[in-house]
Amino acid sequence: MTLQNNAVSTAVNAVYTEQRIPRYRNNQLIAALPPALDDEALGEHLNALPSFEKEQREWPPFERLHLVAELSSFMSPLQRHVVLGWALDTMLRQGYVGRAPRTAEHVRVFQKLYEAQQAGKAFSPVDDLMHVTSQNSSALIGVSGQGKTTTLRRLMRRYPQAIHHPDLEITQITYIHIETPADGASIKGLAHSILRKIDQLVPDGNYYQKYGRGTMSVETMLNHVARVMHMHCVGLLIVDEVQNLRHGGKNMQKLMAVLVSASNELGVPVLFVGTNRAIKVLGLDFSQGRRSVGSGFPEWGHLSASNNLDDPLEWEDFVTTLWTFQWLKNPVELTQALADLLFYYSQGIIDIAIKLFACCQWQAIIDGSEIITAQMLELVWNRDFTRVQPMIDAYRSGDATLLDQYGDIAPTKFSNLLDGALNKFEGLRNQKASVRPGHQDFAPTIASALVSIGVDKDRALSIADAVEAEGKAGTVLDGAKAAIELIKPHKSTKRNKTIATDRVAQEFAPDDYRKAINDSVIKGNTIFENLRSMGVVCDLDSLLQLG
Repeated sequence: MTLQNNAVSTAVNAVYTEQRIPRYRNNQLIAALPPALDDEALGEHLNALPSFEKEQREWPPFERLHLVAELSSFMSPLQRHVVLGWALDTMLRQGYVGRAPRTAEHVRVFQKLYEAQQAGKAFSPVDDLMHVTSQNSSALIGVSGQGKTTTLRRLMRRYPQAIHHPDLEITQITYIHIETPADGASIKGLAHSILRKIDQLVPDGNYYQKYGRGTMSVETMLNHVARVMHMHCVGLLIVDEVQNLRHGGKNMQKLMAVLVSASNELGVPVLFVGTNRAIKVLGLDFSQGRRSVGSGFPEWGHLSASNNLDDPLEWEDFVTTLWTFQWLKNPVELTQALADLLFYYSQGIIDIAIKLFACCQWQAIIDGSEIITAQMLELVWNRDFTRVQPMIDAYRSGDATLLDQYGDIAPTKFSNLLDGALNKFEGLRNQKASVRPGHQDFAPTIASALVSIGVDKDRALSIADAVEAEGKAGTVLDGAKAAIELIKPHKSTKRNKTIATDRVAQEFAPDDYRKAINDSVIKGNTIFENLRSMGVVCDLDSLLQLG
């Protein structure tokens, strides 16, 4: 059977490379795998940065809204990603040791499965689950939103999932990745998932039709699944969203026992992937709990922060790279204050940090400020991330009771956030074209623009009402400009300047807000002008210019 000629099959023909490590020699299943990568090559494989050029900052707003959405696939590899890549590669190769086709050990497994089938069992009895070797399987556990599944998929993409060995007349399946449904999983459901995955890779097998239908017992079905997995030399079984098994009731413990037995019988490593709630699932008994350690899979927690951009840890490395992708006309340098504020809101959770950064850019493009400020981070966080705030507060507190109460962070789809930004953009553009003095939305629209740059809401409404009452502004844009002039402080008098020069000058750091006050006294200009020169506030004259 030559499956590689089947137009539907994705199997590649095996190309063998000589193995330097003694344990890996004389094993065609290992020799057919891509060579192991060093940290630099693995980082390049994982790297996924948006296509970015500074000229794009001058593109029309509606195009830049879409460019910002490219951050949805952002990945800048960190040390944890490289370590995971090495751990997976080791797990896969070690799992194939002693499993070479057409060997006595390979035949012995078929014999044991046959004897179990004759006895009406799925697998041979396991005398002592307490002593199942822990190196066969492991777990990747961590908070949701840290990119566990995304990283796994990118790492496993470098392995052909189906490799045809013409001389052996087999199609090797390097890994199977299944996800546990939200309502838990039954043993039959697990078997069906595996059969369907294998059918996708080996279409001529038609295994689901053969073994997944009908009224056969669970034990018989599992035995067939085990034989199919062994026949196709499955290298690794990844069981994702394993925390969902807690919804399975009594089936949970049985299903975990099946996975342990299958791993022990076939020699196929199992990688359990889940959030912190999966710990209870994996800790049902000692035999399952011990599988969640070892094999180089540390817990994936929050990105660690040093709170010092000059002495970076994970968070600083991540945010420094992320911050370079600004499609705004007035990009700002990453300061320690902004890095710390973004960490405060995201708590070092990658998914939240990227989405908050993207939403701030959308907001800055829509309101015309074209700059990210601390006030904008706060505004967007309070407005667009209400669903995740209770969970983030729980993570921030470190209270185990709260963490268990709120559970995992509910993800917000990037596409939904983009749709919301596009709708706001169209709404604001239409609103500015039609709203004139006397319209009920004239003053509120101007106030909204002032609030977006940090003006207190009550003061913004008062200023907007004053601008409308003055009657000189013919459009919202004119009104916004007039409002901005009203919030600018007046110049100091010559008398004040003379008095100020007699005072002793104080020294402040370049980014210290007090420097703006001190300089206004010494130089005679306004605090506002000094803040703008420091890059703390944006060019307010362009507040509502959407290009």
